Amino acid sequence: MSLTLSLRQAPPGRISLFGITPDRLVGRSIAEIERLPLVWGRETPALGEFFEVTGSADERLVFEGSDRRFCDVAGGMNAGECEVQGDAGDFLARDMRGGRIVVRGSVGRFAASGLCGGELHIDGNAGDRLGGALPWLAAGMRGGRVIVAGSVGERCGDKLRRGEIFVGGNAGAFCAARMVAGSVIVAGRLGPHPGYGMRRGSLLLLRDTYAPPPTFAETAMVADAYLRLVWRDWIARFEPDSVFASFARRAAAGAVRARRWMGDLGSDGRGEVFGFAV
Repeated sequence: MSLTLSLRQAPPGRISLFGITPDRLVGRSIAEIERLPLVWGRETPALGEFFEVTGSADERLVFEGSDRRFCDVAGGMNAGECEVQGDAGDFLARDMRGGRIVVRGSVGRFAASGLCGGELHIDGNAGDRLGGALPWLAAGMRGGRVIVAGSVGERCGDKLRRGEIFVGGNAGAFCAARMVAGSVIVAGRLGPHPGYGMRRGSLLLLRDTYAPPPTFAETAMVADAYLRLVWRDWIARFEPDSVFASFARRAAAGAVRARRWMGDLGSDGRGEVFGFAV
């Protein structure tokens, strides 16, 4: 049994759903949940004005119907499972610490910003700064895993400190910019300036389209053991027909040639970019 929030009417403006998560709703009655206050400017409308609440509050929460003006969906989630049947607005999974979120659509900007643990799966596309730092913070995503089936906007993984971001499509400009640690994996094309200001961490490009800037230097391949572990993990984790599992099987069989660059030498210079040719 799960708790279902079915869209009753569209919001009049951007409304925050921060804290409306399965772990915080467990044990509450339907009436209590409908009275929970939301944030719309200086007003605090009740959740029940916009959603019909059915089912029972356990460890699974489902949003039926969605509107891009709802932001902070699953923000602050610590445990449980959340499913969004449609698109979601900005700041999805902000400050998430555990659990699993599945979005059956696309999401706005700053998704997974401040994410520390758990998994986020997005069936569609993601906007700018996926896993990136909010403008007033020094770090973006700090752990966990994000998997996007489609493409992402600019500055994916900006100031990434820890965790993994998988992009099945293309990535916009400044992907993995100012990255401190963690991994960003892109299966499609890259926008300009990938790895700008990168200090540490890994950017893996599954298409051989990388044109390194002068601040990245190609090095001898000394990461064979690391890559073998990566391919083994992807084969075990992803569905057999996913782009990542398919690539990992080819790489593990020796059908892929890897190149490695270090940079950004204008910063700390210990980041690494892997490019692969079949």
